[in-house]
Amino acid sequence: MLCVAAIYIEHQFLGDGAVKDVVDSVLTNLLSSILVVLGFYTLYTFFIGPNEGLKEVVPTRPRDIQEVMEHLPESTRSYLFWGRSGSYFRSAPLVKLDEFSRRTKIMTDVDVVMPDPTDARLIRSYHDIKASLGEDAGENPLLANVLATTICCAVLSANNKYLRVRVFYSKFLPAFRVDMSEQGSILTQDDRSKGALFFKPTSEFHEMLRTSILNEASVSRELDLLEEAFRGQKLNAKVCTPDILVKLGAPASGLSALAQEVGNLIETRQHRYK
Repeated sequence: MLCVAAIYIEHQFLGDGAVKDVVDSVLTNLLSSILVVLGFYTLYTFFIGPNEGLKEVVPTRPRDIQEVMEHLPESTRSYLFWGRSGSYFRSAPLVKLDEFSRRTKIMTDVDVVMPDPTDARLIRSYHDIKASLGEDAGENPLLANVLATTICCAVLSANNKYLRVRVFYSKFLPAFRVDMSEQGSILTQDDRSKGALFFKPTSEFHEMLRTSILNEASVSRELDLLEEAFRGQKLNAKVCTPDILVKLGAPASGLSALAQEVGNLIETRQHRYK
């Protein structure tokens, strides 16, 4: 109710302009996040009802999120990721999936869904979200990180015959991040001070999230991961060149600076949970 009231007041008293656009975007994203949470609660309460399945949904404290996420890539044949930039995914789960499939020689399928980093509407929305968290958003907070995750996926997939990775660029900016494997699934937020929800593989919500990710992938643009170009390459800054960025759909301007930024993200692989 407070969000709705704030949106009403903002529309009544703020004139058209940049300030109104920023406030409107932040309030709309906040309201959508609240509605998602309420939607999950309503679904559980009225359609599923109290049952033993409640034990299969585990609230996870902020300090425990990393431990849960480190467990997900272990001994799994399938991994799904749906998020905004994939900084943690490319830094930890993806590397673990690569190591596991090489060691066991078990074929592992990985689907990665991220927002299209060239979509002006998504760029603007994510910029406002990061600004509301007090983080440096830059001109395009999606572009470098999404491209870095894409290239990491491409390099490991091209050089590991037991790892099959597909990357999709979506026209939707998710309110939460979802990591999912045969070990379960975890629903997290950008703010590392906030808790998460872990769903065991037998939970109704685990299957619901899996279906949601696959449905989103089916209506998104699948990227050509340039297997020939990345064969024999390593996860370092040298793998990112202006030519590669152009082939992945990056804007033509500022390619040298972008290649340097993306290369640094690939090599250092920094993330929120360090």
